Amino acid sequence: MKSEILFEDEHLLAVHHPAAAGTAGAATLVTFSDLTFRPSGTQIWGQEVVGKLGLNAIGFVAKRENWFPAASVAAAAPAVRAAIPGEAVAYGYSMGGYAALKHAAALGIGQSFAVCPQSSIAPAEAPWDTRFHRFHRPALHGTMAVGPGEPGAFSVMLADPYMPEDRAHAGRLAETAGVHWLRTPFMDHASIWLLVDSAFLSQVLERVLAQDLGGLTRIMRARRHTSPHWFRHAGNAAFRRGHVAMANRLWARAVAIGLHPMVREQDVGRLLPQRIQELRAAGRDAAARDLASRQAALAPDDFASQSHAAHALLAMGAVDAAEAPFRTALALRADVGHIYQGLSLVVGSQGRAEEAVALCRQGIEAAPQDTGLRAHFGHLLLNTGNVDEAEGLFRASLESDPADRKAMLGLSHTLAARGNRDEAIAVARQLVEAGDTDAAAFVWLGQLLLVTGAPEEAEPVFRDALAAAPELGAAHIGLARALERSGRAEDARRVAAEAAAMLPGDPKVQAIAARLGPPSEMLAAAEAGPPPSGLRRFLSAFFSRDE
Repeated sequence: MKSEILFEDEHLLAVHHPAAAGTAGAATLVTFSDLTFRPSGTQIWGQEVVGKLGLNAIGFVAKRENWFPAASVAAAAPAVRAAIPGEAVAYGYSMGGYAALKHAAALGIGQSFAVCPQSSIAPAEAPWDTRFHRFHRPALHGTMAVGPGEPGAFSVMLADPYMPEDRAHAGRLAETAGVHWLRTPFMDHASIWLLVDSAFLSQVLERVLAQDLGGLTRIMRARRHTSPHWFRHAGNAAFRRGHVAMANRLWARAVAIGLHPMVREQDVGRLLPQRIQELRAAGRDAAARDLASRQAALAPDDFASQSHAAHALLAMGAVDAAEAPFRTALALRADVGHIYQGLSLVVGSQGRAEEAVALCRQGIEAAPQDTGLRAHFGHLLLNTGNVDEAEGLFRASLESDPADRKAMLGLSHTLAARGNRDEAIAVARQLVEAGDTDAAAFVWLGQLLLVTGAPEEAEPVFRDALAAAPELGAAHIGLARALERSGRAEDARRVAAEAAAMLPGDPKVQAIAARLGPPSEMLAAAEAGPPPSGLRRFLSAFFSRDE
């Protein structure tokens, strides 16, 4: 029999997938789509497992993030009930999990199984979970909370007790609606990964139909020992909590029992930079460096661990420590341009310029499409005096992509190095006029204009740079110099003083502020009498000479 749409309105549709031949007596699975699944012909959420198990299935598919409005489900109910010949289970994940519990009884379904469900998305009913408040529509949803009896005679949910939002929803559903809670620790909002194996899901559904809570509990606990995704997510949770060695043991176990190594790389590539950023934001740079080095040491065969650790160490100034993970990453994957770029920065900063150039040449051959590496190599060639080769590289990049911004900026630098300042300015103007320009390009154009004696033209360019990057010291310095050379000394002092107050750790900004001196209004304020003591101390300390 062909699949058919049983019901459709502006909010959802219900699609019937009849059972495969020879399985007419099997129970019906009624699925509710998750947040991102959208209508496409007669496709339903869970269709792959339905096909493998040969089940009679009905799929509710939402047309947007609407949490399956009760009025629409009620309108679909007669047609849906008519397509259910016997026992049925309502099944869904997240938004669909909520709907499976909310609408099971209304559809004549005795059992429901929900994964990471919400109890409601209404702000007044679930104030602790702000993830979905923006989708709540009072006129559409009314009272959303799942009430007693709505999930059917027997209902079960999976939820992580250590995830605050899902824990609170599960606690309310257990207390107010009688839903049995099977805890899936460390899975966050991803417990659905425990059910991706159709044979295991079949076992789960059999026990839900039998209302066998004890049996369900046993097989879900046992699942932790056989599911690579449990070990994966447990490893992610351990890493976020600072248990780095434990996380790597769990990830290794996940790969050993079937997780694709690329999935582990993706998780590490997301979690390691995130954790390093958190530590640095908290002022714990030493801990961030230790974390990067330790992760690299614990995962010598993982490209993501090596590459992210190496880049993080380089960014934190730990140049010597960054070299080993860069080389390990290069040994694992020799076709990734940013590894050559990072390693060349490491060896170049150690005075090994020829080696840096050689690495870039090797990288260009291994990753010829990496425009970032080509631009870096061009600037490296400029810095080592290879102007002809640099220009050839930038022009070749522009031949293949005339809009390559990095190549345009590099070509402008190359032309300036040759003394062709007018042409360098023309290329830089072309770059900034193209729009969506990096602040560094504005600064470069402004500096060229200053060098060629056009401070009035440079002023608005530096202002554009500051609009894009207010904390860029070079832009403040350039603006102050442009104003000074235009004969507007007082304006230059004011800009320099404001920049010095904003960027106390920038020695070049502090130097130009000291050279130009304070603006007259600040001097007048300092001489006028006792202003607030805090300001007076600031002015005295700020404008006094260092001994």
